[in-house]
Amino acid sequence: MSTYTLSEARAHLGKLVNRARYGGEIVELTEHGEPAAVVISPERLAYYRELEDARDLAEAERVTAEGRRAVPHAEVAAQFGLRPDGRPL
Repeated sequence: MSTYTLSEARAHLGKLVNRARYGGEIVELTEHGEPAAVVISPERLAYYRELEDARDLAEAERVTAEGRRAVPHAEVAAQFGLRPDGRPL
């Protein structure tokens, strides 16, 4: 993984995207010395999303096996005044 400040990233964005896209590198961007964002390839993002989905499914199965009621995402979103996809109204 390599790290760049936001100022450096602005000057070299194309290069950093190519490093992530073609080299599979994780590029961390910092602001005021703190992590602010990362640039990753679409394939790595898909992999992370699959891991997250598997973890969520395992948790839902555990809750169901315990006999607890799972609350659908859309219901929770509505309780917080959000769209079903979680975005603000």
